[in-house]
Amino acid sequence: MIIQITTVGNEETVNEIIRRIRGYQLAFPHSIWVVTEPWANANYQGADDVIVVPEDFHCQASYKARALEYARRLRIDRRLNDFYVKILFVDDDGVPTKSYIEKVLVADFDVCEGIPAPRTGYGRFLSHMDDLRTINCLYMCSVFQGIGHPIHVHGEGLCVRGTAEALVTWDYQMFASEDLVFGHMAVIDGRTWGFVWDYVEITSPFTWRDFLTQRRRWLWGNIHAIRHVLPLRSSVLLVGLYVYGLFTFVVSTIGIVLALTGALPLQSSVAPWLVFSMAVWLSMFALSGVINSGGGASKGIRRVRDVILAVLLAFVTSAVAIGVQIVALLKGNPRRFDVIQKTDPKARKTSLVTTSDHGSSTGSEPVAPVPEPVVLVPEPVETRSDLPWNMVDGR
Repeated sequence: MIIQITTVGNEETVNEIIRRIRGYQLAFPHSIWVVTEPWANANYQGADDVIVVPEDFHCQASYKARALEYARRLRIDRRLNDFYVKILFVDDDGVPTKSYIEKVLVADFDVCEGIPAPRTGYGRFLSHMDDLRTINCLYMCSVFQGIGHPIHVHGEGLCVRGTAEALVTWDYQMFASEDLVFGHMAVIDGRTWGFVWDYVEITSPFTWRDFLTQRRRWLWGNIHAIRHVLPLRSSVLLVGLYVYGLFTFVVSTIGIVLALTGALPLQSSVAPWLVFSMAVWLSMFALSGVINSGGGASKGIRRVRDVILAVLLAFVTSAVAIGVQIVALLKGNPRRFDVIQKTDPKARKTSLVTTSDHGSSTGSEPVAPVPEPVVLVPEPVETRSDLPWNMVDGR
C-alpha cells in the first residue's frame, strides 16, 4: 500500500499524520508518500518519499488534481500500477484509523472509501456543522457506493488499486472536485466500487470564512464537473441529490411551522408517523455525535454534552448547510483551488490531536499555523493519453 498525502506545505499536520500512521505499526508492506509543490517548502519527517511536482509539468487537470496526476504517472514509471498495489489518499487535515487502513487494504474493490468523522476538536460549533457529512455518508455513500455507483464521492480515505488509477487517471479539465470526478469516471470505465465501515478522522474549518471558502470550492467544483466533465447519467444523479436536499429541507421546515402554529391540522392517524420520522432524523444526529466524539479527548460528561448538542443543533446544522450553498452560489465561481488553515489559529500547538485507534488521547496540543496561500499553477495544456491495456491490467 502507498499512503499518499497531498499538500502545499502544511508541515505540522502532515508530520503529525505520518507519526500517527507510523505508530500503528502496520503489519504489511507500505510506503508513505508526500506529494507537494516546489514553492511549498517544508520539512516532512518520516515520509518514505517526498514527491515534488515539477513546475513545467502540464496536463488537463489543475491544482491538486494536477499533483495527483503527476504522482500517478510516476507510479507507472516505477511499475507500481499493479493489481496488488493499493493507493490510499489522505488529505493533510485528517488521518485514517488503523482499522480503516487494514480494511481498505483487503477490500475486494477497485475503488472504495469509508466514513469521514470530524473528530479533531469535535465539540466546536463549526465541527457540529460537519455532522451532516457523517450522516450523509452513513445513509447515502454506504448505499450507493455499496451498490457500485456513487453519487457523492469524498477524497478523505479514497483507496484505489494501482490498475484502476492507471486506467481512470486524474487527467480531466477540472480545478476542484477531483475525487468526485475520479469516482464517477471509475464507474464509467468499469471499475468496481465498495464501501468500508470505518472512519477517517478529519478536521472541520476553524473559522466561518474558511467554512464558506471550503464549501464554495466544493460547490463550484461540482458545478464545473456537472457541466463540463461528467457524463449525463452522473450529472443527473448529482443534480438530483442537490434538488432532493433543498426540497426536503424547505418542505419539512414549512410543514413544521404550519403544524406548530395550527395552520396545518393533522389527522390522528398521520401524526404518530410524523413524530416517528422526526425522532429518526434526530437520532441520526445523535449517532453522528456518538461517532465523532468517540475518536478524540471527548469522554464522560463532555461526550454526553457533545451528543446532546449534535441533536439540539440538528435544525441549525441543516439550515447552515443550505444557507452556505446559497451564499457560495451567489459569490460565484472562484476558478481556483483556495486552501484553508488546517490548524487552530488560536492554539499554540498542532490541533491534529494524536489519538490511538481506540480513541484515547496522548495529549498533543494545537500549534499556530502559517496561513496557506492560494494554490496557483499553470493552466493545463495537454490532453489525456490512454495507456496500453497490458500496462493498466498489470500484464
